Amino acid sequence: MKACGNQEAKVAVRVPTRIDLAGGTVDIWPLYLFHPGAITINAAINLWVWVRLARLPHRGISLVDAKRGRLGFWRSLKEMRGHRGTELFCTALEHFPVQGGLAIEAFSQGPRGAGLAGSSALLVALCASLMRLNGQRLARERFVFLIRDLETRLIRVPAGFQDYYPAIWGGVQALRWEPGRVRRTRLKIRQKELEKHLLLVYTGLSRYSGTNNWEVFKGYIDGNRKIRNVANEIVEASREMFIALEKGDFWQAGRAMAREARARKRLFPGIATPDILELERFLVRRGAIAVKVCGAGGGGCVLVYAEPERRAAFAEGIRQKGFHVLPFRITNCGLTFGSWESEHPWSPLPTGNPFGKSDRRRATEADSRP
Repeated sequence: MKACGNQEAKVAVRVPTRIDLAGGTVDIWPLYLFHPGAITINAAINLWVWVRLARLPHRGISLVDAKRGRLGFWRSLKEMRGHRGTELFCTALEHFPVQGGLAIEAFSQGPRGAGLAGSSALLVALCASLMRLNGQRLARERFVFLIRDLETRLIRVPAGFQDYYPAIWGGVQALRWEPGRVRRTRLKIRQKELEKHLLLVYTGLSRYSGTNNWEVFKGYIDGNRKIRNVANEIVEASREMFIALEKGDFWQAGRAMAREARARKRLFPGIATPDILELERFLVRRGAIAVKVCGAGGGGCVLVYAEPERRAAFAEGIRQKGFHVLPFRITNCGLTFGSWESEHPWSPLPTGNPFGKSDRRRATEADSRP
């Protein structure tokens, strides 16, 4: 990552989150090496993550979460370490140190722990903005490997690889996991037609992906035959979805998602919670094609695949069950540097007294706009 000599005083970055359509878990190195032809399919969505950085006229680090308010001000990175909610920011700042004072403000439209790769998207946005602030060039193909390693350092278990690609490039993509490289293919499909089949449902229960992924990873490496067989079925279902999407066969794509979802539930007991299983039974009895947990499961969001004409009825039933339907659109926009003044849904960064009162902000309905 070479310096380009143009350090900036203010930086704004926006990245999308994602829905995973098929092939999760096998994106963890080295699991995909044991399944030649393994493929993961996901789509970037317009539940955005924003990061803004500004150099301060005094030393220290100011950190504001636009949903939770000011997390704190610290005179140094050493002082910042160990404070709850700062771990991700410390990991990025340790690798990309900034001379002088720094104000950081972050905002995420999606719920916390939703299985939409919000933390990965935040790490992408933060590291990209730090590089721009420091005058470093960002080579995206190399950057994705760096983010994987930093997130592994952060969560202290092997990190899945798929989340960074939609955040950086956007779109609907197939990721082929091959020895020595990842082959990324942008799928040229009718995105609006795919959207018509999908509902994104938040269960209201936050989750932590590292726990389920680690249990599955350990079981696989230890030779658990059930986990290995299930992983193989996930790979086969993902290939079926890839073929169906390339042909524009959205019915068959839904059937492939259903097969993947059934296999995923058998990976680890905590992947599908009792609430998710109840929701699945409710929707399948009414004709849903697939109900799939997002990310590593254990709560967060589920993705429902249905015939377009039934989506409205399903959405109403889901709300009556006490769950939340999250509006979204698939977006072709990945990592984007924007105007510091306009690429955000919140008020200006604090640059005055760093020990001022907490400035709490809440997301509004306007924040759901792309």
